[in-house]
Amino acid sequence: MGAVDFFEELRFIWELLAAEHLFALAFAKRRKRHVWAAMTGGLALTFWSCLYPFWQNDLLWERFGGWGRVFHIAWYITLAVASAVALYFCYRLTVADTIFLCVAGYALQHVEFVMVNEVLAKGVCGWLVNLSPLYVAVCAATTVLLYALAYRVAAENFHAAGGTLFEDRPSNLVFMSLMYLMLFAATFMCQTIFVSNQNNYDQINYLGAATDFLICLLILSVQYNICKVHNLNREKDIIGQLLYERKRQYELSRENIEAINHKCHDLKHQIRALKQVGQDERNQYIDELEGAIDIYDAVVETGNEVVNTILSEKSLNCERRKIKLSCIVDASHLDFMGTLDIYAILGNALDNAIENVSKYQDADKRVISLEIKTVGDFLSIQTNNYCEGEVEIRGGLPVTTKRNREYHGFGMKSMRHLADKYGGSLAVGVRDNVFTLQILLPMPREFVRLYEEREGGKEPDAPSRDIR
Repeated sequence: MGAVDFFEELRFIWELLAAEHLFALAFAKRRKRHVWAAMTGGLALTFWSCLYPFWQNDLLWERFGGWGRVFHIAWYITLAVASAVALYFCYRLTVADTIFLCVAGYALQHVEFVMVNEVLAKGVCGWLVNLSPLYVAVCAATTVLLYALAYRVAAENFHAAGGTLFEDRPSNLVFMSLMYLMLFAATFMCQTIFVSNQNNYDQINYLGAATDFLICLLILSVQYNICKVHNLNREKDIIGQLLYERKRQYELSRENIEAINHKCHDLKHQIRALKQVGQDERNQYIDELEGAIDIYDAVVETGNEVVNTILSEKSLNCERRKIKLSCIVDASHLDFMGTLDIYAILGNALDNAIENVSKYQDADKRVISLEIKTVGDFLSIQTNNYCEGEVEIRGGLPVTTKRNREYHGFGMKSMRHLADKYGGSLAVGVRDNVFTLQILLPMPREFVRLYEEREGGKEPDAPSRDIR
């Protein structure tokens, strides 16, 4: 048991962890205190790896004979699975995506291992292992070069996936687990070929190494293309949703224009009637006219121009549908969000609520409330609307009953995606026939300080308005 034995064990786990984190950094968001989680997992697995040389020399081959091979395989599989657990606690990943990334990490690490250990150190340059400093330097250099190349090739593709490839469904978990097991089986079988015939060592060495190398490259290419197909499908869904939203926006604009034209037509007749009535009756008609046109001036000053525009648009829609929209809104803290993101979140939330309450005839049920406020260092966006019956919630989102589910389900998913983008969360629930959607977004510290300086440390009263 020498220094090279310890290095080989440490090299395996360090290269494996580096490869897994390499793909995870390009793919997913990091959890809070991910650095501490990564350091704790890395130190624990490093200590664990240092134990193997003692077992290998003193126990496996001398006492257990053939069973030593079984223990050898089980040891490395357990170590690889433990690295997957450690990775899960460092990043915001589903279990299926964690396994997916660990398969990629193990395959990449094994490509480097085959190139340096089996081909170079034990084949072409057999003397290299005896020169420990040079061997360590070669291993480090090839790892850096190979991993940099892999990151350059895969980073953009993995990043475009948006942090989620597979949900934790049984079929996805089974598929990922089978891929992981297949990779283990293939690599260990190739290593068995590598040591199976000492009389024809060189030929067997290169055959096993070449097979091992090609299998790992095949798995990496399959994973790359899975990710690429997922991204293409996601872009297709986004384009389809944009086209659907454009059509819906056109229909809404047409309906609003028709409502305005209808109201203008009524106003013309009422103005003509004013000329034919007495002063007292004329004042009564004028009051009614002022009330009739109030809705077209129903702009709530929220502190954010985008929110003002959205509420003006939705208030017209609610007026036409005889829906009461109640707003308690302070949107002055929304500056850290992009314009399109604000429009997407509030537009989808209010459209869903309007569509839901429109099916009820009772005026008391045709009510929607919107509240935007700060809660500590968080921004809270909440909508409430009446909802009868049970709502099926799957994966934290309500399941639509519409036939064109790819469109109607996309709105909720896009809101959750935007909440994740800003490090926040989206929650839905039904209680006492009231459907509640709440989005909590952490405000960046620089914006919190800016608001405190602007407001002198006091929260302004949120404007409230009922729009019918």
